[in-house]
Amino acid sequence: MVDRLDVVVVGGGAAGLSGAVALTRSRRSVLVIDSEEPRNAPAGHVRNYLGREGAPPAELYAAGRAEVRGYGGEVMAGRVVAATARADGFMVELEDGSGVRARRLLVTTGLVDELPDVPGLAQRWGRDVLHCPYCHGYEVRDQAIGVLATGPMATHQAQLFRQLSADVTLFLHTAAALTPTETDELTARGIAVVGGEVTGLEVTDDRLSGVVLRSGEVVARQALAVAPLFTARAAVPTS
Repeated sequence: MVDRLDVVVVGGGAAGLSGAVALTRSRRSVLVIDSEEPRNAPAGHVRNYLGREGAPPAELYAAGRAEVRGYGGEVMAGRVVAATARADGFMVELEDGSGVRARRLLVTTGLVDELPDVPGLAQRWGRDVLHCPYCHGYEVRDQAIGVLATGPMATHQAQLFRQLSADVTLFLHTAAALTPTETDELTARGIAVVGGEVTGLEVTDDRLSGVVLRSGEVVARQALAVAPLFTARAAVPTS
């Protein structure tokens, strides 16, 4: 490795690897440092990615790393814990105590999905607990789909999933009551609304089979859409 690189890329997901390819093609010396904790690890496939439709995430990243290395870049596993600005660039410190100097720093650590505190959601995330109708909806088309209200966009999310299935139920959970306009919109599209707090999931033969309410009632569902809170990954404390 050279004494000082042109660029250190922190985060080896799709964004970081894409940036690294562009930089190495411009004959920049580049090192990608990746903690190997991709946000989409729970998902079985990449969707809406031209040329890679349906590929497992690990396969996409492996191809990206090969492309970076093919242009002379380097990729390593590691966790960056600090980056200190200097007159000539940055000193990047890794968790193992090593460090590397770079003229520029590209931070592409992405987001973390913070799910509602409902038992079972995290274990099913990326399988039959989903988020985006465009990313996951086709795979659950025509199934009994639930939408867990987590914010003001819940009714919009329910209507998007209604495009994919005639059997959609909105679970109000702890959200505020619907407005008359929202109620009319959901009724017009045949979307059922269930009040009461959701306290868990029913799973049968490793498949989601129902949503459990605090009352004890179980509403049969095959998929549950949840809008998580998107939080920037705490990646590089700088000084």
